[in-house]
Amino acid sequence: MTPRTTVNREGVIRKNIEVVAAHLDREARDIEGALALYTDDVVWEAPARGVVLRGKDRIAENYRDLFGCLDIHSTTLLRQIATEEWVFNDKLLSVTITGDRIPGLEFPVGTKLSVRKLGAFQLRDGLICRETSHESWRPVGGFTDNDDLR
Repeated sequence: MTPRTTVNREGVIRKNIEVVAAHLDREARDIEGALALYTDDVVWEAPARGVVLRGKDRIAENYRDLFGCLDIHSTTLLRQIATEEWVFNDKLLSVTITGDRIPGLEFPVGTKLSVRKLGAFQLRDGLICRETSHESWRPVGGFTDNDDLR
């Protein structure tokens, strides 16, 4: 690789990480701002809950329902890796369920959960064109609430 190619590659990767970080920072408090970082043909998936959404309007509805039913206490980024086309991050969230409008989630209102989330973000031309959210929703202190945080 020539030095110029390396600089361009590193710049694209840095920009991808910045776009994903800005999107994640906005999604719970500024849905329109988060949506602005998506392509018009974006696809959003949560496979464990059976959710596949196409387009910003459907994702906006989902975000209103999802974030309207969660009290997020903390978010910890454990690991992140990126390429010119993808950003992957592994996060741990502490939440309380405050509503019943999260598709595919079977916990009652008031449940405190530890959520392990692997996000896979595909980017095209500086915007997110696909987001896949692999989620493990576990009752705090339960058998499956066990993570290696090193």
